[in-house]
Amino acid sequence: MAPAKNKAKAAPAKSANAAPVKKGGGAYLFMLVGVIFLGLMVFAAPALVLFVVGCTPAMVAFVIDREPGRNATLAVTAANVAGVAPFVVELLMKGATMTRAVAMISDVFVIAVMFGTAGIGWLLVLGMPKVAAVYIEVTNETKIKMMRREQQRLVEEWGAGIKAPSKG
Repeated sequence: MAPAKNKAKAAPAKSANAAPVKKGGGAYLFMLVGVIFLGLMVFAAPALVLFVVGCTPAMVAFVIDREPGRNATLAVTAANVAGVAPFVVELLMKGATMTRAVAMISDVFVIAVMFGTAGIGWLLVLGMPKVAAVYIEVTNETKIKMMRREQQRLVEEWGAGIKAPSKG
């Protein structure tokens, strides 16, 4: 038996106008988030505690969202932060003490607002594709009707032979 030849797969040819693949940037983002958390830990620990507890749904979305671009994470995080921010600002304005932060966390209304806004983010993630599909379907049906009207007008103007495919 002859030994099998080692076949190397040919790399796909790169196009001259192909956009370069951007890599990196993760370390910079990680450092930025680390500096922000460190600053909050040192100067506003109660606000950090409230923020971390309030943004739990965003962290869960980050863990479970494996789609490219992480659109679900972005939507849930944006909605969640919008619900958490007013309470963090309120805590900072009234005096950021750990007692006040724990009292806010134990308030059912505060937790309901923070987690409810994350729920609205999930509703957007789950509902918008269906809304977009209906919009596209209606738009396409309207375009089809317009094209059929134009076709009918052309048939009336040029005759039925215009609809037959040309042989050429």
